[in-house]
Amino acid sequence: MRDITLGSYRNFWPQVAVAMMSLYILADMFSGFTIIYLGIDIKASLVYKVPLLVLILGLIARSNANIFNMLLIFILVTFIGPFFEFMEHARSDFFISDFSTAIKILTPICIFFLFKEWYKKDPEFAQASSHKILTCCFILLSINFLLGVIGFGKSTYDFGNGTTAGTTGFIMAGNELGGAFLVAYTYMLHKVWNHKSKWVYLLLAGFTVFCGVSVSTKTTILASIIIIFLVPIVNERHKLYQLTLLKLKIFTPIIVLAIIVIILIIDLLQSLGLYDRFIWLYNKGGLLGMVLSGREVMVAKNIDIVLQNSTLFEQIFGQGEALSLKRPDASATTEVDGVDIFVFFGVFTFLIVFSFYVYTLYKAHQQTLAGTNFFAPFVFLASFILLILSQLSGHIWGSGTVGILMGVMLGSIHNTEIRKE
Repeated sequence: MRDITLGSYRNFWPQVAVAMMSLYILADMFSGFTIIYLGIDIKASLVYKVPLLVLILGLIARSNANIFNMLLIFILVTFIGPFFEFMEHARSDFFISDFSTAIKILTPICIFFLFKEWYKKDPEFAQASSHKILTCCFILLSINFLLGVIGFGKSTYDFGNGTTAGTTGFIMAGNELGGAFLVAYTYMLHKVWNHKSKWVYLLLAGFTVFCGVSVSTKTTILASIIIIFLVPIVNERHKLYQLTLLKLKIFTPIIVLAIIVIILIIDLLQSLGLYDRFIWLYNKGGLLGMVLSGREVMVAKNIDIVLQNSTLFEQIFGQGEALSLKRPDASATTEVDGVDIFVFFGVFTFLIVFSFYVYTLYKAHQQTLAGTNFFAPFVFLASFILLILSQLSGHIWGSGTVGILMGVMLGSIHNTEIRKE
């Protein structure tokens, strides 16, 4: 499988899949470039990822027909609700949007099962592929952030009158970018901690915080600070829940940093151009509203519509974007992933997706304590944070920007090599 041989389905197509997964950030960047500078959306990211998903499904079908059939059933169950809404309302725009969202939800699960087969049949290839994809995505994201800092791409926030804050580079989905940032940078910090000197780790930690602050979303800023301190801790593996000297060394600067942040928080937010936004959110919805940015209101509205103004069929199988027809503001999403998947695709799809992410988190936690998988500490930490973010800020379970990275990360729990390669 490791040799590229043109015309050989067995050797060639897995390499194509790995190459496409390694470079997909470029498709997102190119899509953003055309929107920002050409004023047109050529859907480059979707055009890139749909054939990739078809290729992944083909490789799964060739390797394990049972898993392929299981995924096919999952696809059909997911589309029951949106399909019947399309038949009733004849809104092709709704169906296309639902199709795109379903593809994003399905992608990390398919990649997970593909890597399961690869790790079972050719663990050396699978391990090398995991490292290659995660490393390439880290490099491409870093280039994107640096381009944004020097003035290319789009701003994260535009307050009008020429006032902006942060930059997402050429990637349009700022909230989704936070998830990809978390996975790629947690992986690289994990790898450097295990292979390089502590000075190299400190340099990478500084770069991580720099990139997180440059984006200026709550997700990237908090994630950058959290992961640089917690990566060394989760790497203690079987000593994870024991009080150690390393934990004392790490938590001391955390406490000092927290005190400094509390003292300087107003100046920090003003320098980032975010102070007025936080004050507005606090005045509008209190502390909960500031944390959830008003999402709790949208959640209450959608749940009320599902319970009071939807049929039993819609409650079970979902209703997709057609939900917007029942809301005065013509919106459908809440940006809380669990609620959106339940409302859009029904209770069965929600239970499958939720169980998948809880199961992978549980397995990564087990492997971290057992010390049986080099990837496990990184997977456990990133998965735990992503699970929280998916319900607080959304844009994780149905994200096209983080989906491929997340699938590769979760697929690495099938690795059985402890070697730090």
